[in-house]
Amino acid sequence: MAGKGLSLAGLIGMLALTAAPAFASGEAWEKDHHWVTGRIGIAKSGANLAPSGNVGFGAGYTWMLGTDVSWAATAGYDILGKYGAAAEIEIPVTTEFAKHFRMGPAARPYLGLGWGVIYHKTYRTTADTGGWRQGIYLATGANTSIGRAGLVGVDFRWMIEQDTRSTNPTFPNPDASGSVTSLKLNYSYVF
Repeated sequence: MAGKGLSLAGLIGMLALTAAPAFASGEAWEKDHHWVTGRIGIAKSGANLAPSGNVGFGAGYTWMLGTDVSWAATAGYDILGKYGAAAEIEIPVTTEFAKHFRMGPAARPYLGLGWGVIYHKTYRTTADTGGWRQGIYLATGANTSIGRAGLVGVDFRWMIEQDTRSTNPTFPNPDASGSVTSLKLNYSYVF
């Protein structure tokens, strides 16, 4: 599933980044513009015995604090992997600051740093658990304008989480910290 998801994400990302810009002067990235965003893609735990990645989706709000500088708040639901019916799931609630770069008329890459709390749970194992963690992350990607008030893009996040030890027999993790990566396509409505 992860290979197909990466192929689909790559194809859509390439098409999105080659689209002609709809905002003539880049208004979407100017001060006091707001974005409401939906995301879908793949997410994977970096733990040694973690299963292959699975689907993740989420929503977010972005406020352009200044030209090419943004603050965002997001919430998501990531199935990090499955073994049979058993699943490892995270629900991240995050905030980030990002710098968007003007590198041409079609696409605007960005680089951001964020922090969040994550509800992590195992489901349908013989010893289901759930609890809160915190994490910091690096986000990068690019967006391009489509239509009158829309953006499409691709997001990559690499998060380091604390308190990841688990004695769950299906999803064991002996490490005190761990990583989660995600690659998601997004659509944003700009107002």
